[in-house]
Amino acid sequence: MENPMEVMDIARMNYLAILVCAVAYMILGAIWYSPVLFGNAWMKGIGKTKEQITADFSPINYLFALILSFVASYGIARVMLWTGATEITDGIKIGLLLGVCFVLATMGVNDLFEKRKCSLTIMNSLYHIVAFIVIGIIMSVWN
Repeated sequence: MENPMEVMDIARMNYLAILVCAVAYMILGAIWYSPVLFGNAWMKGIGKTKEQITADFSPINYLFALILSFVASYGIARVMLWTGATEITDGIKIGLLLGVCFVLATMGVNDLFEKRKCSLTIMNSLYHIVAFIVIGIIMSVWN
């Protein structure tokens, strides 16, 4: 058997599942940053009002966010393929590991030097960590 780390066989990827994961990532973001969950705390943390956020609205931001969500979903799907992860628990572990090691760690460093509040770092990082776990679950169930 050939080493999957040596081959970037893009044909083995389930692109429909990756697209669904990207959309799920966006839906989670819409809920996470809504007033129902953390929207008000997030606005306070970034020092903006709802009016300022509405004035800065651009549909292009959502397009780029979807593309980046697709990239993250692809990366998680690729790691799951490389590791042979097929169980829901595998997806949860991989999503959690990648989220903590790459999202929390990098956002934490940036926010530390940008003097952002720890609560904002945690709120934003947890969104991505939860999204990575959801992606891991979806990919494990789909494959």
